[in-house]
Amino acid sequence: MQNTIPQEHRFDLEANRQYQVPISFFNSIKDNPMQLYETAYKFIRHHIDRQVPRLKELMKYYLADTKIKSWAGSPNPDNAHNRVSTGFARYITNIRVGYFMGNDVQYKIVTDDDSEKQLSKTLDDLITHYNDSSNTPYIDEMLKKDLSITGRAYDLVYVNAGETTLNLAKVDPTTCFVVYDDSIKAQPLFAVRYYQTGVLDELLQENYEIYTDSMIYRYHSDGGLPQTNSPVNNAVLDSAEPHFFERVPLTEYKNNDERIGDWEPEIDQMDALDKAISTMANFQEDFNDAAMVATGRFANKTKPVYEMDDRGNIKVGKDGKPIVLVPPKPIIDPKHHIFYLEPYIARTGLSKGQRTVVTPTLQYVTKQYDSAGWSTYTNFLINEIHKYTNTPNVNDPNFASNASGVAMSYKLWGSDQERKIQEALYKRSLRARISACIAYWNKINALPGENDISVLADMVKPNFDPNLPKNDEETAQLVQTLSGIPGLESMKSLREITQRITGVSPDDEQQRIDDEAYEEAKKSDDYKNGRTGIGEVFATGEPAQVKQPKGDK
Repeated sequence: MQNTIPQEHRFDLEANRQYQVPISFFNSIKDNPMQLYETAYKFIRHHIDRQVPRLKELMKYYLADTKIKSWAGSPNPDNAHNRVSTGFARYITNIRVGYFMGNDVQYKIVTDDDSEKQLSKTLDDLITHYNDSSNTPYIDEMLKKDLSITGRAYDLVYVNAGETTLNLAKVDPTTCFVVYDDSIKAQPLFAVRYYQTGVLDELLQENYEIYTDSMIYRYHSDGGLPQTNSPVNNAVLDSAEPHFFERVPLTEYKNNDERIGDWEPEIDQMDALDKAISTMANFQEDFNDAAMVATGRFANKTKPVYEMDDRGNIKVGKDGKPIVLVPPKPIIDPKHHIFYLEPYIARTGLSKGQRTVVTPTLQYVTKQYDSAGWSTYTNFLINEIHKYTNTPNVNDPNFASNASGVAMSYKLWGSDQERKIQEALYKRSLRARISACIAYWNKINALPGENDISVLADMVKPNFDPNLPKNDEETAQLVQTLSGIPGLESMKSLREITQRITGVSPDDEQQRIDDEAYEEAKKSDDYKNGRTGIGEVFATGEPAQVKQPKGDK
C-alpha cells in the first residue's frame, strides 16, 4: 500500500482460467499413462505459476493477513507504525456459510413408479448411511467456505484399499483442478491432485494423482517442489488402478459462473478501510506520545557537575566562578503530573537592554485530526462493503431483531438472489457426487437389479433450507390462519411450514400421526373384545397374574 494509485490488475489474467482440451486429443492419450502425465503437467505448471497465487492471497485475506501488513506508513521512524487489518472477509464468509449450510442438506428419493419403491428405499438407506459415515454435512460446510473465499471448491469420492465403504474428502483448491472437454457442456475429462511429502524439508517427494472416468494413475518425482527438478523427465508411474465410479470422482464446485468469491470484488474497499483504521490508530498513539513544549524556567533542576581538583575541591576559573562540566538541566518526566516552573527575565532588543518577563507555560504539540470526517468515511466504506457483497449489517440500527418476516425478507433480498444461483450450481455438483456413489453401489450389487445410473441420480432430490432467525410466534399464527381456510393449503404443506418450529419433517410428522392412530385403534379394539382389565381373563381363559407386593415372600 505504499502507492495509492491502484494497480491495473490485482491478479494474473490467467488466474481464473478454466482448463479445457479437445476430446479427440484426450482420447488419443488417455490410455497411455506417461503421455497423459506430460499433458497434465503442463496444466500443473500453469496452476502453480498463474492460479495458486490468487487462491493463496484470497485465503490470506480470510485470515486477516491483508495488504495493509506491507504498508510503509509514515516516513518518520519515530512515528507510530500500526498496521491494523480488519476481519471483514472472515465475517462475510462465516455469515454466508451459516446462511447457506447452517441446516444440513436433506435428500429425498422421489419416484412415481410403484415398482421402484423398494429400490428407492434401498437407495435412501445407502445415501443416509453414506452421509453419516462420511460426515458430509461438515464437508459441505467446508466446501461452501472454500467457495466463499476462492470461488471454487473440490471434493473426492474414494474407497480405501481393501474396503468397500465409500468415503468423501474435501480437497484443497491450491492442490487440484479439473480439465474439461471443449464441448458446450464442458464435461470433465480428468482431474489432477498434486501434493508434497517429506520429513519437514528433507526427503521431499512430489506426488501426482490423475483421475479419469475409469482409472486412477499415481506418480511421484523426487527432489521437492516442481520448481527445483524436472518432473516430466523424473516422474515415475507408481500404480494404475481401475475405479467403478463411471465418471471423474474429483468434483469441482463453483460459487458462480465467474468462479469468484463472495467478497473478492470488494477487496479494494477492505484495503481502504484497513488504511483508514491504521491511520487513526497511528494518530492516537502519536497523540499519546506528543512532544511537550515548555516556556519559562523549570524550578526543579538537576545539580550541576563541577570540575574537581586532586583533593576533591571545586576548581575556580579566571572569572572567579566554579568551572561547570555539566550544567543543570530541567527535570522533565512525562509520567509526573506536576511540573514546577517559574517566570524569568529575558533581555530583548538590539542592544538587549530591554527586559521582558516570560510567563511560564507547559503544553503538548499535536496535530488536529478530523475525527468526524474519519468516522463518516469509515462508515461509508463499511456500508459499501455490506451493500455490494449482499451481506446484512446486523449493526445497522434499522436491522431490528423483532422485525416482521416481510421486513427481514427485504433485508435478505440481495442475499437470496445470489443464494439461488449458488444453490443451483451446488446441486449440479452434488448430482455428480451422488452419481459416482450410485455407480459404485450398483457395481458392488448394493442396489438390486440392473439400473440406469442417470435415472437413479435424477430420483435423488437435495433440499436446501436457509438458516435464518426464526419467529415461532409469527409462524404459528400463519399456520393457524391457513388451517382455517378449507382447500387453501394441504396438511403436508402446513407441516412443511411448522417444520421451522418443531424441526420434524412432514413425512416424519405423518408417520407419527399414523403411529398414534394405530395405537388408538389397537386400544379401542382391545377394549371392545375384552382384552383389557378383568375382561382379559374371560377373553383368554387364562388365570389372572397377580403381582406380589414388594417385601412379601
